[in-house]
Amino acid sequence: MTDGEAPRPTGGSSAAPTLTGCLRAGAERAPDAVAVSTRGSAAWQDMTFAELHEAALTAAANATAWERPAGPVVVLVDNTPTCVATMLGLFLAGTDTLLVERENSHLMEARSVIHRLPPAGLVGPSDISPVPGLAHRTFDELVSVPAPAGTVVRREDPATAVLQLTSGSTGEPRITRQTLGNTLTGGALYRDIHRITAADTVLAMVPLAHSFGLVGALATALVSGAGLRTMTRFRPGVVLEALDAGSTVLLGTPLVYQLMTPVLPRTGPRGKVRVALSSGGPLTSDSAKAAAARLGVPVHQVYGSTETGLIACRHDRDEPWPEDSAGVMAPGVDWRVRTGCSRTAAHGRGHLLVRTSTMFEGYEDGGGPPSMEDGYLACGDLTEVDEDGHVFVVGRKDAFVNVGGRKVSPRRVENVVAEHPGVSEVLVFGAPSRTGEEEVHAALVLRPDNDAADVLTFCRARLMPYEVPHRVHVLTALPRTGMGKIDRHRLRETVTAGKGTTTG
Repeated sequence: MTDGEAPRPTGGSSAAPTLTGCLRAGAERAPDAVAVSTRGSAAWQDMTFAELHEAALTAAANATAWERPAGPVVVLVDNTPTCVATMLGLFLAGTDTLLVERENSHLMEARSVIHRLPPAGLVGPSDISPVPGLAHRTFDELVSVPAPAGTVVRREDPATAVLQLTSGSTGEPRITRQTLGNTLTGGALYRDIHRITAADTVLAMVPLAHSFGLVGALATALVSGAGLRTMTRFRPGVVLEALDAGSTVLLGTPLVYQLMTPVLPRTGPRGKVRVALSSGGPLTSDSAKAAAARLGVPVHQVYGSTETGLIACRHDRDEPWPEDSAGVMAPGVDWRVRTGCSRTAAHGRGHLLVRTSTMFEGYEDGGGPPSMEDGYLACGDLTEVDEDGHVFVVGRKDAFVNVGGRKVSPRRVENVVAEHPGVSEVLVFGAPSRTGEEEVHAALVLRPDNDAADVLTFCRARLMPYEVPHRVHVLTALPRTGMGKIDRHRLRETVTAGKGTTTG
């Protein structure tokens, strides 16, 4: 163990896990136990370990027999058991797979990064809407209908691509290329650091299409043999149901913990929770303390990215963690801190450079390989690493707006707003709300006889709800520098001073 690494528990498996082995082990160990349970709009849907194994194998055979153009398949992830089985089947079949949330605006936009891949097929729920030019299948078709006789699925390949959307360093949505092997390795890291076993049940209060949900929840459950509980849409009441049903490991964003805390009883810990993890943004001390008081366990901060996987985290230990720290570096992480100019050090304040065991292979959208410095990737955040290896995220990169753990690209929202014929100029930025959470703000210059309400209606038809500007500021002109560029500092001052008309 190197300085700054999280301890690796004794007894953790050092062999690289395989999806085939994980599924077979679960089906043999506890065939009738629930492997995946998802709360939909009305009830929980369950799939046992034996059923998950069989459904994944059927999906793999159908994916192999599916005649479609070459290229990745887009999966509209809704967190249901049939969705999970389909994802695993596509992985087993060696199908490069792009995971996106079912409710997303990128697939609806012909110019989006998804269509620039281009994808070869689309898989989703039974009410999936076909996309012109894309072959499509439903989850039920892939997991329930027997594959054609004689279909032979090739042996599992750890290099199979797991593609995910990310905001990227420029704020434009990008597609990262991870591997199936890295995804499972990431799950093994969570398993070992937090001592997760087959006796646990992991509750994912985040989408499985996101890196935290995919690796921290699904992959961790697979490699540990734990059960997995999910929900199609976050609701605090559903969290209470899952806690009462015996969930022991929680994964959520800071906003999720903020929303669920008020509904938890004050009289004592709810359920059997022993590990609570938070990722997707900074977790304030007040939110962490409030949630911990109701859950009966500390809420541990997790720091990572889609490109790198897990970078740092807190974990259970006797020594108290420094306030506002993101823990220590995870096993297998090498790091440097660029403290100024070209100088780097093992600790200090500066921009963090990391090299992890789960580093991605590059961007799939024509952006080429990742920009590395001697094999190290710049995280983009201003951080501080003290002499004991504790990591503090001092300043987040401002290329995106963090709305409850969901990354919103200001440039993407600007592009949509600019398509409205009544908008002359637009700048989108993030600003904190009264609760401290970030909101999407849009500063507009409108042409005559247009109003902000019409622009918001326009946006709602083209963006996801969390992408639509929370507040619109209508100005007579956007302030500019002597070079003609928009003066962001003056713009914020103008908005803060209440000049112009604000809607929202």
